[in-house]
Amino acid sequence: MRHLGAFYGFCDESFGDDSLDAVLSNRDVQMLRRMVEAFYLHLTEAKTYTSTTVQRWDAVRVFVADVLRQLAVGIDELYLLSSSIQSIGRIREPQRGGFKFARALPGATLKDLLVVADPSSTRNPAKDYRVRWRNWLIVHLLLLVGLRRGEVLLLSIDSLKQDVDSETGEWVRWLDVTTTEDEDSRATRPSIKTAESHRQVPVSEDLAILYERYVSEYRVPSENHAFLLTARGGAPLSAESVNTMLEGLTEALGDSEKARFHERTGGKKHISPHDLRHTCATARYRAFIQHQPDRELALQRMRAFFGWSVKSTMPDLYARAAIQDDLVRTWNVLFDERVQNLRGVMP
Repeated sequence: MRHLGAFYGFCDESFGDDSLDAVLSNRDVQMLRRMVEAFYLHLTEAKTYTSTTVQRWDAVRVFVADVLRQLAVGIDELYLLSSSIQSIGRIREPQRGGFKFARALPGATLKDLLVVADPSSTRNPAKDYRVRWRNWLIVHLLLLVGLRRGEVLLLSIDSLKQDVDSETGEWVRWLDVTTTEDEDSRATRPSIKTAESHRQVPVSEDLAILYERYVSEYRVPSENHAFLLTARGGAPLSAESVNTMLEGLTEALGDSEKARFHERTGGKKHISPHDLRHTCATARYRAFIQHQPDRELALQRMRAFFGWSVKSTMPDLYARAAIQDDLVRTWNVLFDERVQNLRGVMP
């Protein structure tokens, strides 16, 4: 009861006196979702928290889900909300020296990054048009496919595959993420992190078009290797070059978008490849949950998509960031509308 009292008090303070009871009585699904998500973020916003925080969230999550199930008779939307709240999952017990959660990019920062990285943008720091298109592809491989930096650098010109789905008759496209037999002369040799990281990752038609256009028009060819990404002289692109590229894009961001990024990430100076992977994982988690509100199924799909082991707890780390409204709104425009900004620079 103490934990439920804290939830009621939070709703009174944040949404008005007796707001929670009013929302339940009116069966206001959207407002109730806002209250629960706001309370979850309130509990987990601190860098450290106690076992009481874990117990408080469990009590509130179970209570709201039970009430919704009782109210949901004949109302599908309430039933789905009950499943969605359960799918947010538990807060993990705090562990000293444990993983420090890396946040997804703020929505405003993500939008401005895509403006700056656009090959036709006057704010793009790269002068060479071939380099601009290469960097544009890298950003989308990190952001939409969630590849690790090393995985991006191991892609070859024929890593992109396509076939017709025998059931739907539609074309499906994917990337083979794995090692290559090509000799690698790079000082920092990219590698596949784990056995589970060897995988096939589905990609959209738009990203496939960008991939093929880069290979046919902008990639600097080489007779010595078939790696997808090349430097100006045709050598395989280095890991350091990817970092430098993102540093340049970060410096070109607007002041407010840059400040928002610094604030979100605890003072980081530059966007890293892993920041884009985190952003992708956060949005994918939310998309999987919305498609089918089964948390365990969503976690399994996350492990397969991002190349984590079946026992990995990494997907759990994205549950909190997945309910940040600014990111979700941005991602819905970016992902659900099939990357319209990408299409805008294509004839």
